[in-house]
Amino acid sequence: MDLYKDLIRKRIKEKFGTIENFSKHMNIPRTTVNFILKNGVSLSNYGMVSTILKELDIHSINEQPIVIDEKVLDFIKIYSSLDDIGKHTVAAVAETEYRRLHPEFLEDAIIAAYGSITSGKPLTEEENAIMDIVDKIKKDNNEK
Repeated sequence: MDLYKDLIRKRIKEKFGTIENFSKHMNIPRTTVNFILKNGVSLSNYGMVSTILKELDIHSINEQPIVIDEKVLDFIKIYSSLDDIGKHTVAAVAETEYRRLHPEFLEDAIIAAYGSITSGKPLTEEENAIMDIVDKIKKDNNEK
């Protein structure tokens, strides 16, 4: 998932209206901006991405130092011993916390249970009640 790609697109639209207006303002080819928006920042020139992020007031994760101490190493050992469901759960919680600390990503937040709640087993009475509430909320939101 490339959160920067989505945030860059959003900020360009907010501040400049179009990619063309932004590329003219930055004096860079529109194809360069399109490449970043299509392929993400990881495949793009670091200097160019840094310049774009700075212009759009987007702060990079790299601006914060990464400290690898015993606590982090212990976490990595525990994480690597988890099965796919456990790793998915940890990743979902980490992403949720990251988005909490970076509200510019909140509207794009997505969280899903591994394999979903209905992954082949019958639902309990409590799970059915929860699903009924979720369906009612969805229905109410669609009617608005």
